[in-house]
Amino acid sequence: MSWLFLLLLLVCPLASAAAQDTPATDRIVQQVRLQAEQLGGARPGLSAEHVLAVAIMNQVQSRVSSLNYSLLSKQGKPLPTNVEECLQMEAGICGNHIATFLEIARRLKLRCRPVEFYVHGEKPAQNHSHICVEVFYRDKWRLLDVTWGTYYRLPDGPRDELASIDEIRASKRSRGWAVTNETDLWYQQWKASGLDPIEYIDFANVDILRGRAGAIRLVPIKSDKGQKYQPIHQPGYVGRNVKSKDYGPVSLELLKVEPAARSLEIKVAGLAGAGRLVITAGEGGSQAVISFAQLAAGTTSRVDLSGLSLVENGSLMIRVLPETDGGIGYVVYSQIILLPR
Repeated sequence: MSWLFLLLLLVCPLASAAAQDTPATDRIVQQVRLQAEQLGGARPGLSAEHVLAVAIMNQVQSRVSSLNYSLLSKQGKPLPTNVEECLQMEAGICGNHIATFLEIARRLKLRCRPVEFYVHGEKPAQNHSHICVEVFYRDKWRLLDVTWGTYYRLPDGPRDELASIDEIRASKRSRGWAVTNETDLWYQQWKASGLDPIEYIDFANVDILRGRAGAIRLVPIKSDKGQKYQPIHQPGYVGRNVKSKDYGPVSLELLKVEPAARSLEIKVAGLAGAGRLVITAGEGGSQAVISFAQLAAGTTSRVDLSGLSLVENGSLMIRVLPETDGGIGYVVYSQIILLPR
């Protein structure tokens, strides 16, 4: 998928055009509602949430086409920038699919959250990403991959007993659980090209954000100045940007840190909320702190690391502590450099 689109979705969620007229979105919401009402009554034993989630997934996959998006892109034509445009233009990739799913689900009061996968390549330039959604019912989360029309049905259970991403990743048999719309032409193209649409379920070196909560690992890239870290096909922010019980904060882990590092420079592209940026050496080690009041968009800020105990090939954890528990506080950055002085 487009890593830039996903970054924009995560830092500034695509406008659902709630303040505008949204006739295409309104029509889909009404259609999904009617489908769920009819099918829910005709399929006893299936939870209402399951029926609704699958109805939304089917609508999004059929109406927001990755193939159409690819054609528009190759022709140099405008691409959709919000949910309404995705539905009007009938085009989108995985980030669009999940933005559209989440908007329809929000209007129909279906509890769900995005699940993002950041796959590490052999080199940072080979990093890539994907995004799915989890729906909550019967006291647990259940994964749906809207792009491929896929869910993971647990064996020997009810038809609506779908697996969470944690259950999928924990089992060596989970590929056999996948129920996929294999008639989709974009899916067929991926398979014919030797690509693996569901590599995220068992790929070893992947970072996963559930409801935007989790850690993103960064490895240093070549630099004449010091150890340079920057997000490549990864979120370019740290902290919490959605105030919801189902969402949480992104933290960073800088890998292969040299013990000679004495300061950290962070290029700040923007920030919101209030809080502190906290840098920790290892698990529960010494800390360095800089407040949001000392940061400004478009500037580079330096943090003294001389009080931290660093070890060869160690790591630094970077997180945001907002002023209030569960509050908004995040920093958008483009680059972090560790300097020996």
